[in-house]
Amino acid sequence: MFAEYFRAGGPIMYAVFAAWVVVLAAVLDRALYAVGRILRRPLGKVDRLLEGRRFYDARVIFLHERELAGRGLARIDAVSQIATSIGLFGTVLGIARSFFARGVGAGVAAPEVLASGLSTALFTTIAGLVVFLLGQAFLIGYREWLAFDERNLSERLELEDVR
Repeated sequence: MFAEYFRAGGPIMYAVFAAWVVVLAAVLDRALYAVGRILRRPLGKVDRLLEGRRFYDARVIFLHERELAGRGLARIDAVSQIATSIGLFGTVLGIARSFFARGVGAGVAAPEVLASGLSTALFTTIAGLVVFLLGQAFLIGYREWLAFDERNLSERLELEDVR
């Protein structure tokens, strides 16, 4: 079934598929990081350092963990957004192919020719939007998890900076 949609989308589907591979790899990387972070509990260590009034060490670990958590997020965002542009480019090509086939055929085009161009337009748009939506949904969830996980410690570190 997916192979038929892929063929119907034409050559643009290869670019959308490449974007999907990049987004999926980055999402898996961040998911593995999240599991590792849950198992390592580095923010618990930061909390213990704060309780021991070792503010500098706590800040260093906290900022390092925040930097690790942010790796690859820009890639997911950029490539998922590019996927929509690639899908829309496929839409334009598919529609242009439909109109071009109609003009070449002396004003009359077979329904199969029109359907082929429109299927390219439809499937590339859908594929690009699926990559975009999945990438953006992951980013929203991941960033919310990070914010929830770090909110309390971040506030405590900022209060210690004021003192």
